[in-house]
This record gives sequence, structure tokens and C-alpha cells, in this order.
Amino acid sequence: MRRLISLRSLKNIRVKIFDATIWIMVASLFYDWAVLYLILVFMAIYIYEPKNFRNWLVPFAGIFTVLMISYCVLVLAGRTDFMWEHYGFDYVFNQTYFLNWGNSTKLVLYVIGISTVGLFSFIRLGKAGMGKVATMRLIAMLFFLGIVLKILTTSEGVYPIMVTFFPASVFLTKYIESIRRPNIKEIALMLSIFVPFMIFFVGLTVK
Repeated sequence: MRRLISLRSLKNIRVKIFDATIWIMVASLFYDWAVLYLILVFMAIYIYEPKNFRNWLVPFAGIFTVLMISYCVLVLAGRTDFMWEHYGFDYVFNQTYFLNWGNSTKLVLYVIGISTVGLFSFIRLGKAGMGKVATMRLIAMLFFLGIVLKILTTSEGVYPIMVTFFPASVFLTKYIESIRRPNIKEIALMLSIFVPFMIFFVGLTVK
């Protein structure tokens, strides 16, 4: 994500796009649904420099590079069937997880709360220039994709919701920074620290 945000400088754009694509594809070797984050790469190209056709080809070069290197390693290891088995993108709706009152309530409140704060952050940044707004759009997409991953993956011991913590913290930070009254800002800061701990301990108590 850092490489995509740094596209804002409009320097070494193709290198940064290639680098971001490489890391996403490497992550997908461990978790197949991580390829969804390639959407961020194409979104960043569209936002920062869409007119240069070569920029649109760079992600495909990155994908091809990782796949070819991986395939060569798999040939040496005698596991050429790994790609077909790994990138299955299987999804089974975990009805038990989402019908659980605690799980569904925490997820809905988290999404609504962060989305509301993010909306206010966008409104406050409206006068700050398109550069900051464009960056916030990428961060918002990162949050949305994290929620999609959470819905797609509800297995025990897997916590894709953690991917959304970075965009959530950015939204909260931008919103608190935009508050002009010091006393209200302090209250908002204390709540942003206290509420997550309270939800965590309530969850432990309910279990």
C-alpha cells in the first residue's frame, strides 16, 4: 500500500506499480484471495496517471514475473499442480459465523462506525486538494477490500479483518485532526482508544 500511495509524487511510477504488484502476487501465494488487492493497483493507475498506456501493462508484467518464478520453483520441487490447487478461490458461506449475534454485531458496528468516520474525513478533506482526496480513495478501497476478505474468509485462526486496521486508523486520525475545538478533540481521541478495548473485553465476557 505504501508504494501505491507514493505514486502521488509522480516519480518512478512504473517501478512502484511493478513493486506493488510483485508484493500482492507474493501474498497471494500464501492466501489466494489476496489477488483482490490488484484492484488497488489499477485504481492507483487510474487516479494518478491513466493516460500513459504503458502504466496499464506493468501490473501484468509483475503478475507474469511472479507466476513464472513460482512455476520454475514448483517444477524443481515436483509440485507443478500447486497453482491449480491453490488458486481455487473456494467460498462457502459460513452461516454459523454470521448468525452468531456477537460476531455479526461487532462486524456491523465496526463497518458502520469506520464508514461514518471515513465519510466525515472525506467531507473535511474536500478543500484540501485532490492529492489528499485521491490518497483517501485508495485507503477507502483498501478498507472495503478488507471487509470483502472478512466475508469470504471466516475460518478459525484466520483474521483478515486486521487488514482494515490501517485504513481505519487513517480515517480516525484524519477525523480527529479536523476537529478544531481542543476539548472535543481530546474526547474523540480518548474514545478512539477506550472503545476498542471495551469491545474486546465485552467479547471475552460474552464468550
